[in-house]
Amino acid sequence: MMKKNVILKAKETRATNSDFYNLFRPIAPSINLIGKIAQVVSALTEGVTIWYITQSEMAGQSKFISISVSILCMILVIALLEIGGRKFLQVLTRAIVWKRLKNAWYVSLFSIVLGITLGMGALSFHLSTNGIKHAFESNVPVVAHFDASDLKQEYRTAIKEIDLRFNRDFTLIQENFKDRLHSASANFDAKIKDANLKVDRYNRKFKSGEKWAKSQAEKHLKMASNFEMEKTKLVTGIHAEQAKKIDQWQAKKERILEAEKTKLQAEIDKNEAKISLVHSSKKSNASFWGNLFSYFVGFSVILAFICIVSVEVYRRGAGIEVSYSEEEKDRSILELFFIGIKERFNSFFRRKAEKFAKVSNHSTQNSGMGFKYPSPAMRSEQEEI
Repeated sequence: MMKKNVILKAKETRATNSDFYNLFRPIAPSINLIGKIAQVVSALTEGVTIWYITQSEMAGQSKFISISVSILCMILVIALLEIGGRKFLQVLTRAIVWKRLKNAWYVSLFSIVLGITLGMGALSFHLSTNGIKHAFESNVPVVAHFDASDLKQEYRTAIKEIDLRFNRDFTLIQENFKDRLHSASANFDAKIKDANLKVDRYNRKFKSGEKWAKSQAEKHLKMASNFEMEKTKLVTGIHAEQAKKIDQWQAKKERILEAEKTKLQAEIDKNEAKISLVHSSKKSNASFWGNLFSYFVGFSVILAFICIVSVEVYRRGAGIEVSYSEEEKDRSILELFFIGIKERFNSFFRRKAEKFAKVSNHSTQNSGMGFKYPSPAMRSEQEEI
């Protein structure tokens, strides 16, 4: 027969303290179940932390690789902290409650296991509490800036309308200025022309011998000169008034444009404040729930340790010892199938190699169909090993 697998099996002895056993027996399974549920909570939150860490560190990798590595890390860390922590804590508690620290060797190994257990407990506590808190807070979306494109489009439309309106006003001012200037110039030009004509007429009369015409010529020449001065003064006044109106027009336009710009900025700031307020509220809410669940998870981790210790204390009080024994376990059909394939594969290539090397094989070969099982000599050799 083939050599069988050996497995480690735990057995509990009968209770020796019936009073203690009968008192705490109804709640012992519940304590054990609560401890396992608390460990599941701890494991899930540890997994969340490991997931966030690995995903953030492998953001540049492909999805398949990042997800595969994250899942593998989650499984390894959870198995290490939860399964390892439970087993280590059980052994430590049994060593104390059953007073098994008999000599330096017991104490040495106990100290090593204690140090590892404390480290795993602290790591489990921090991974679980920080992980669940980070999970809540990281789900709060990053504060987004207000999309002011619509408001800016409205602002540009308003500015365009303002420009059109003020340009029309400016055109009217310019046309009014030209009309006044043309009217004033034409009026004075006519007066000056008329005065100059009279000057010429009186000069001709003076040249023809009429002495009195000289004074009239000088009089109208002076009038023409006065008309020129009045024209210059009036044109200068019109230009000054025009410049003043243009300055007022420009100042009014700038005030309205600035008011529109201020209105736009105020509207943007108002919406930005609303978004910031909503984000702050979401962040505060996430922080509240993250802290609350963090406390719950931290309590669950501590509760799991307490329950594991309590179960061992219950066993000690009831006088129930846990003993381990090695038992043989038959190989599964699937395992036998693969062992048979391996043997056939090795046997086939060994014969080919021996034939190629011209090495005679004196061992009995099983040439029949099926799997090749070890010979009695091989089985005895395996059992000795």
